[in-house]
Amino acid sequence: MTARYRVGDGTGATFVGPANNCAQDSNQALFGAIRLLLEQIQAVDPTLRREWERENPEPAQRLAQLLRLERALRRELHPLGRTRADWRQNAYLLGSSLEDRPLANLARGLSSWRTMLPRLASDTVIKVFLEHGASALVLRTNQVGGRRPEIEPLAPLTL
Repeated sequence: MTARYRVGDGTGATFVGPANNCAQDSNQALFGAIRLLLEQIQAVDPTLRREWERENPEPAQRLAQLLRLERALRRELHPLGRTRADWRQNAYLLGSSLEDRPLANLARGLSSWRTMLPRLASDTVIKVFLEHGASALVLRTNQVGGRRPEIEPLAPLTL
């Protein structure tokens, strides 16, 4: 995705805005992975699933925990109650220019407003994961100074 944003799929550049940014892309990928898993789970015969849950209580408990995590993520990242259509279809939408339907792009971004700002999206996802017993490692690239001692890291702002 970084390369696609950099070259605009051959157009030379891409506008990054409310509906198209790194936070939108990473959360779409997260939701896509969870959606595929849920589809596979739902494809299993319910009788066989209940039997598997009885015979394998520990993995069944982890599966139930994952399902609770998915619901919590959906509530936090889609507060309007609907997953964006492009996320449901796993569409690879690249950013656009300012002339490309700016109101439609803004509306699409607002439907998942917590992912409009990368830091807010990161904080939201990390908070949900931690509330559900997961561990998290947050890498902050702004703290990497390299070989230039005059560069001092600045802590990112959160909302």
